[in-house]
Amino acid sequence: MNDRYTPTFNIHEAVRKTLPYMMEMREYFHAHPELSEKEFDTCKTIFQELSLMGIEDVKIIAGTGVTGLIHGALPGPVILLRADIDALPLTEKFDCPYSSLVDGVMHACGHDGHAANLLGVAKILNKHKDCLRGTIRLAFQPAEEGNGGAARMIDAGILNNPRVDYALGLHVAGSLPKGYVGIGRGEISASCDDFTITLHGRGGHGSQPSLCISPIQMGIDIIQSIQNFVYNCHADGDGVVLTFGQFQAGHNPNVIPETAELKGTLRTYNEEKRKRILDAIQAILKNVTTTYGGTFDLNVVPFSPVCVNDDGVTDRVVHILQDHCANRVDLIPLKRGSGSEDFAYFSAAVPSSFYYVGVYSDAPVIGHSPEFHWDSNALKYMCETMLNIVYYFESY
Repeated sequence: MNDRYTPTFNIHEAVRKTLPYMMEMREYFHAHPELSEKEFDTCKTIFQELSLMGIEDVKIIAGTGVTGLIHGALPGPVILLRADIDALPLTEKFDCPYSSLVDGVMHACGHDGHAANLLGVAKILNKHKDCLRGTIRLAFQPAEEGNGGAARMIDAGILNNPRVDYALGLHVAGSLPKGYVGIGRGEISASCDDFTITLHGRGGHGSQPSLCISPIQMGIDIIQSIQNFVYNCHADGDGVVLTFGQFQAGHNPNVIPETAELKGTLRTYNEEKRKRILDAIQAILKNVTTTYGGTFDLNVVPFSPVCVNDDGVTDRVVHILQDHCANRVDLIPLKRGSGSEDFAYFSAAVPSSFYYVGVYSDAPVIGHSPEFHWDSNALKYMCETMLNIVYYFESY
């Protein structure tokens, strides 16, 4: 590798010195979690921290998101670095000095760490702009947990002025021990469509079902028909998952209600199959409700498309981590699951790569759980990997 691409400072030492700051910020965010679109204090804190660092063009975007620019002294691409910042509606059960102070809200997915890591990365990048090639667009994204934060940031113009060439992101992995990084090419997380079906029948006394149109019976037939369709047409190991998580109807054992509500989620790795299944749900609803004499309303809320790691960008990331972080992290192939990640909107817009950083010490921890916890010192692996990728990106 040409020496002209080598940073003029020691990345590992810079991360070591910045780690206490990142840990402090992570633990502050963890103790003060905020739900999607309500990240007011988090937004204000990030804005203030970036401003104190002297980051350029710091501004609030997409409601409660924050962005800023770091211009390197050397020519190179514009790279967007993304961190999501919202928490989940859960009551924390893990007791630690920085446990959530907000009833019913906690950082159970690691977004507190993502935000703290990107603050640390920004601090180091801004201090060492003399050897930075290109420009860094910081994206502290709100509303990742099902509220379209990434899409709204794009709509607000975060990929323009200057035009972003590449995007990078990471996520804590409770299934991986500290010091491990999971990364893969191609599809790495599924699309997600959450849907609500409202069934309208004709209520009446439970002793006279022939005079009624039961939305409960319609719902049972609909669930079976949809699940049978998905199983028979798509049970071929390609990652299609359709789950019903809610069925609400009625209040009394002897009264047939007027309405019923079903809620579910669809995950796929194939856009064609995604559309076919959504069309089939519409057709099944029409057929079943027509047979019974009822009606329906269907509301589909797309969370994200399939998240795709660009082959070229991901190959660069892997080679950089192998060459410059091999003595500190172990790379493992990423096994795709049925989870969804709205970084997918960035990956659909520009060549991107998204990877997972292990955080557990003794035993795996489950995300989106009241017991989710990890040691803040795992931030050093996030920060060091991201910095190496940024500084060496142009040399690979």
